[in-house]
Amino acid sequence: MKKVVIVTGANSGIGKATAALFAQKGYRVAISARRIEELNKVQKELADGAEVAAISADVSLAKDVEHLVQAVVAKWGQIDVLIHAAGVIYSGTLLETDEKTWDYILDINLKGTYLVNRSVLEQMVSQGYGSIVNIASDAGLLGGRNLAAYCAAKGGVVLLTKAIALDHIRQGVRVNALCPGPVNTPMTAGLSDAEMEHWQKFLPIQRFANPDEVAESAYFLAHSEYMVGSCLTIDGGNTAGGAI
Repeated sequence: MKKVVIVTGANSGIGKATAALFAQKGYRVAISARRIEELNKVQKELADGAEVAAISADVSLAKDVEHLVQAVVAKWGQIDVLIHAAGVIYSGTLLETDEKTWDYILDINLKGTYLVNRSVLEQMVSQGYGSIVNIASDAGLLGGRNLAAYCAAKGGVVLLTKAIALDHIRQGVRVNALCPGPVNTPMTAGLSDAEMEHWQKFLPIQRFANPDEVAESAYFLAHSEYMVGSCLTIDGGNTAGGAI
């Protein structure tokens, strides 16, 4: 029987690349994001010989997340892997971050992780198996300048992942986090020239990752049986101290 993966944030960037890789590996792939028009385009791109379902969902809304999980189980009967890649970024210090923006960044990045993990975990625990990879960030490990809300959210994702992993490993579910550094995606396309210059100058590898590289790490983490509650970095040397 073919395995089933849900990939959130699959309309672009890391999520799209990861969905494509799982499809190439023979998985049935449920792709999800807020905008169904973009998802439908991705579905057409991936559908060459692959089973792909596009399901619109806002990960910050419990009803959307529950619909996503129920639709996948109704269609394919199981969920083997979750790659939770949905996320947003905001550049600003704490003083530059108003309450509405703070709530938005935390709702998508952290509350969304809680809601998606909770709904998928219910299915995986009932199955007795499953693997979850939450896409966090090296900013959730180190912190960073002008990213107050984003760092808070991704730091929360890292520790939430560890807590979930400890709670559910003996029920057959492995949970880990992947912590990328800068990646060439629509999310980073809005960086200022000064920010781009900083990363190009100080990252030991002197370039951004491409989404396919991150997807390969996500696939590895989803299948590495002895990794439980890990936070795997793929950051060009940033957490080794290169860009601080």
